[in-house]
Amino acid sequence: MSSAPESIIPAKGVLVFVVDDNALLGEITRQLIATAGYETKLFQQGLPARAEMLNGSHPPVVLVTDFDIGDINGLDLIGDVRQKLPRLKCLLVSGTAKPEALAKHPVRPDQFLAKPFRADDLIGAVDRLVAE
Repeated sequence: MSSAPESIIPAKGVLVFVVDDNALLGEITRQLIATAGYETKLFQQGLPARAEMLNGSHPPVVLVTDFDIGDINGLDLIGDVRQKLPRLKCLLVSGTAKPEALAKHPVRPDQFLAKPFRADDLIGAVDRLVAE
């Protein structure tokens, strides 16, 4: 018998938006989340993701966003969409954002992962956010 903790099984139809201006990293992140059973949608800029979250008929349950996403930063994106979607769970990922800059920003993500991260750390973070 294994004493490993049970993994959280995602509900079918749970939508996760991924925002990363690096097309390859964004696609890898999206694919990893999709392999865990989540519906996913990838954006390479923050403003189109924001528009879809604020105006779309099917908003995501979780937003996974890089900090540096070109047209807006990830924390500003989170702050903008939380006004209309206060239950949205947000995971910020970054390999470049300085801790002091993140600490000074008034918006806080629900979780943070430093790049590079392991696939199981990413999926675990999304699973925990969905379970909250």
